[in-house]
Amino acid sequence: MRTLFLIVRIITGALFVFSGLVKLNDPSGFAIKLNEYFDVFSQDISSLDSFFQSLKGYSVFMSGSFCALEVLLGFAMLLGWQMRMTLSITTALIVFFTFLTGYSAVYNKVTDCGCFGDFIHLEPWDSFKKDLILLLFIGILWASIKFNRTLFQSFRANQIMTGATVMTLGFGLYCYFYLPVWDFLPYKKGNDIDFIMNHIPPGERATDSVEIKFVMQKGSDSVKVTTSQYADFAQRGYVFVRQDRKVIVKGYSSPIHDFAIHDLKNGIDYKDSFLKYSGYQVLFIAPFLSKTDVSNLDKIKELHEVISQKPEVKFYALSSASIEASTEFALKNGLKFSFFAADQKMLMTMARYNPTIYLFKGSVVVNKWSGNAVPQKDELENYMRP
Repeated sequence: MRTLFLIVRIITGALFVFSGLVKLNDPSGFAIKLNEYFDVFSQDISSLDSFFQSLKGYSVFMSGSFCALEVLLGFAMLLGWQMRMTLSITTALIVFFTFLTGYSAVYNKVTDCGCFGDFIHLEPWDSFKKDLILLLFIGILWASIKFNRTLFQSFRANQIMTGATVMTLGFGLYCYFYLPVWDFLPYKKGNDIDFIMNHIPPGERATDSVEIKFVMQKGSDSVKVTTSQYADFAQRGYVFVRQDRKVIVKGYSSPIHDFAIHDLKNGIDYKDSFLKYSGYQVLFIAPFLSKTDVSNLDKIKELHEVISQKPEVKFYALSSASIEASTEFALKNGLKFSFFAADQKMLMTMARYNPTIYLFKGSVVVNKWSGNAVPQKDELENYMRP
């Protein structure tokens, strides 16, 4: 039993550290996932709509806190530190997430729990099964907690946990303010978004394989028939009621399918001209103008001034805001450029910090920067040298 306890403790601790780190690497991404859950519960429990909507204002803080806690619980478990307290908090956390993943699986509400960020995507039922296994592990640990031995003496273990706490929180804050250290997103450096949008990997289907059945009725008799049987049953007096479609094999879904650049004022779509342009292009992305960090807008203005002197370099500012809101924002902050419109989800995927700057060569991502690290003229030109 002692050996089983040690094995389960190491596996559980390592999984918590791994899961927490890949999410803490992208706290804004996990916050988006939390907001999906808040929206689901807001709709399903209408009496608490205002409560769940209010939580969205704290989703980034909750994301960072949950992920940091997960990492630290994993470290504590690997060390065998304060095991009763560690197990108590871990149990509460797993029960909570088991409820979320179970709810998602049963009602098919949130199709990816975000358990491992964008590094690994799990189907709802797989996420739920994973949490059930973790509950089993926690049960084993509680049942054999008497075999726990801390790897270090109390004082040394406390020092290690203090250092781990400082590093974990520092890592999360860095990733929030300066973008993820490990980029698992489809718009990461080096990716050709035009290729990604149009490429279908070998062995994948371009479209769903669908089984179609027709529900037909004659008096009190109701039947489901295939396309080849339809005419025969129609001649026998059966009347069409509805069509049932069941996906047998899912078609390939590109990770980038909503890329767009719209000039709402003039009704022009710049997506194709952006994707087919062979030169350098800079994107300034501010998903929600009302939440945009304006502290570094002076550097953005300087960057735009540099680019405006290079007619071969294209500049696009993107937001999900209306024409009126984006015009007001530009005037208020003295910006000498107008905003184009794009899909909100696309912008949130591209800009994990609001704002984020991208440099493209054609449709290939050359680099990207948080609004807290706007590239200077020399840095930008270094990337654009032949």
